[in-house]
Amino acid sequence: MKKLLLLAILLAGLAAAFALPPLPSCYHDNAEIEAELLALEAQYPALAKVHIIGYSELDDLPIYALKISDNVLAEEQEPAVLLIGQVHAEEVLGVETTMSNLSQILANSQALPYGSWISQLEMWFIPTINPEGLSVVTDDLDPSYRKNKRDNNNNGVFDFSTLVGYDVDGVDINRNFPFNWVHGDTLFTPAGLNTEAYDYYRGPFPVSESETRALMQFCHAQKPVFCIVWHSSRSGNLSEKVFYPLNWYATRPCPDLALGQQIGEGVAAAIIRENGSGGYEPSASEGRKGDINNWMYQQFGTICLVIECGTSNLQPDSTLMVNTVQRCSNGVWWLLNRALPFSSAVPSNSMLTGTIRNAATSQPLEAEIIVEQRHAPWFAPRKSDPASGRYWRPVSNGAYTLRFRKKGFADLVITGQNVNNGSWTTVNANLQPLNPVTLSGTVRSTVGGALIPARVILFDVENDTLQTGGEFIFNTYGGAHRLEVDAPGYYPYAGNVELGPGAHSVVLDIELTPADYVFVEDWENGVSNWVTQGPWVLQDELAFSGRALTDSWTGKGFYDINCDVHIRTAGPVYNPASQNTVLSFDQHLYTEFVYDSVRVEVSPDGSAWQAVWSDSGQKDYWHRVYIPMSSFAGTNLYLRFRLTDQSNDIDLTDPGWTLDNIRLLAGFSTCGLTPVAEDAVPPAPPCVFYPACPNPFRQTVKLQFSLAKDAPVRMEIYNLKGQKVRTLANRQFRKGLHALDWDGTDDDKAPAGSGIYLCRLSTADRTITRKLILVK
Repeated sequence: MKKLLLLAILLAGLAAAFALPPLPSCYHDNAEIEAELLALEAQYPALAKVHIIGYSELDDLPIYALKISDNVLAEEQEPAVLLIGQVHAEEVLGVETTMSNLSQILANSQALPYGSWISQLEMWFIPTINPEGLSVVTDDLDPSYRKNKRDNNNNGVFDFSTLVGYDVDGVDINRNFPFNWVHGDTLFTPAGLNTEAYDYYRGPFPVSESETRALMQFCHAQKPVFCIVWHSSRSGNLSEKVFYPLNWYATRPCPDLALGQQIGEGVAAAIIRENGSGGYEPSASEGRKGDINNWMYQQFGTICLVIECGTSNLQPDSTLMVNTVQRCSNGVWWLLNRALPFSSAVPSNSMLTGTIRNAATSQPLEAEIIVEQRHAPWFAPRKSDPASGRYWRPVSNGAYTLRFRKKGFADLVITGQNVNNGSWTTVNANLQPLNPVTLSGTVRSTVGGALIPARVILFDVENDTLQTGGEFIFNTYGGAHRLEVDAPGYYPYAGNVELGPGAHSVVLDIELTPADYVFVEDWENGVSNWVTQGPWVLQDELAFSGRALTDSWTGKGFYDINCDVHIRTAGPVYNPASQNTVLSFDQHLYTEFVYDSVRVEVSPDGSAWQAVWSDSGQKDYWHRVYIPMSSFAGTNLYLRFRLTDQSNDIDLTDPGWTLDNIRLLAGFSTCGLTPVAEDAVPPAPPCVFYPACPNPFRQTVKLQFSLAKDAPVRMEIYNLKGQKVRTLANRQFRKGLHALDWDGTDDDKAPAGSGIYLCRLSTADRTITRKLILVK
């Protein structure tokens, strides 16, 4: 009760401190933004093009983007720079800065440096990604409003309050992005309340908002190299600052911190403070809250700057507004000069660029670019443009090892590549294609030889996973591949498959023996067989089946700072020598990559422990782990599952580790491999439609199918009333494995509700249906 009272007092204090007067009339509303963008497009048709990149969550207001380039209707091989004027509704200074910038660039297109930017860059301006929030502010409903207008309580009424922090409806778009969404914003959340201040509500699930989806889709298409997102600080505590990527809580620096600092300092020095005392203050971004800038860096390596412009006077009169816009524009000009291949205004313009092509055909490739010295395991693959093969990687000057990677091609590694300080460094990559191989086969029981449902994983660049009915087809490539096969009740197979350079079609005959269960723990009878250290809790809300054990279910739901928690068997488990053995378990894992690891350890006496497996990172979906144990054959072993943390801040911890279905299995498995003539008919059926994964699903479900020969395929989603929801494909497919994703939206991109759906796959000779369960 005291905590609730403290929160109420805190919010009341915020309301008193930050109540805003009506918005001055000098600020653009949505209609004025639209009219001005369209007028500029008409005035400069060769340089400016208006795009609608999406619509707002509740009111379906268009989200506009203006592209400026010398060949504006074409996708040129030029780096993209993105300027986002507004995310939070009341922070309107960024809208004015963005509108002023685009108008000034077009009006001065024949002069330097404007002409250089237009000819050598693709500049994108999004005045607001929150148009319905902006309408709340410009219509003077609530000048302090922050979010969009999602109807959180589903009462059909827009519930808001002019007091800061009391708006029931709406989602903070800058907390809705998927990377680190789980943390939310704890700035005004006393520990243990399990709530968020209304103004910082992150949404019911990641990417729940149409505004978030619109920006994500736009960024995936354009892959911005540099970005500015304008904000303003309510309290004034963060005013007149430039945040660059990223150093979480001053202890977890990103690999590009030095580069971000150099760029952040350059932009900050170019913007003079309101009182004239010097430039804005540069600082590394420290938070992990599902925000745009963290997501853009993780996805694309974008150097995304968050600029808190102005002071606590969020909506100054026209005189101060114009003055603030002029000063802030100098930071934009500095960044645009930094993006050029050469600029006397910004002499340090180091950039790694080039084109990736198929060495056999010279066709451009969408491939991953890894800068080994600037890489991290939590990065999404940074890829080249699929149409041109062009890539852009801003890096500091120095020597680097570069790896270019694409499925179906041999990795190309370049060592000791120097990147110059004052200009772009071009490194083109020609990747050698690997020999295509059709890998098909069956999974059978050694008892009677019957086909058995199994999961088959072929480890490659993309790690293809199939849930099979006993038959499978992979469209893969020559070389050594790791193969794992498991089936309920059977001993799994794990081994390497060598697909020689002359192979075109290979048949596998995988046989699994029924498993002997040496040790089983499914938690249905409690934890009496275990000794626990730490806040382990049995629960049924997050479980592979029945109940599961998790290390951090109480309080905030994250593991503790500097924790060392474990469970171990109360007594030893005998590991037999007569058969092969493997330890298996289902896990749902979410820890900080590298720093906070989970481990499985064994001990002959319960005191001296040996680690046999470890893992870390965001793998927050149920998946099975297999650990070979045959090297400990004929011994008694204690088993220990352990999580340790290396944090100094609660926001560096994560949801932790959940375990289910721990088993020590004994048995045997074999894999026979037979090359087949190039023109032989694959032995598997003409079409295999694999079970959906994951299912149930919350955001995206993967739908995989294999074809024995080229064929037209139609894939559609239906609800239980028989109404078509979405057409995912209706076209010709090549033979081999294919995967389509359904993101839970209909043909109009509107979110579908929770429930059961049917996915129908149709070819010329068969129709197969799979049940899907969408949970929100």
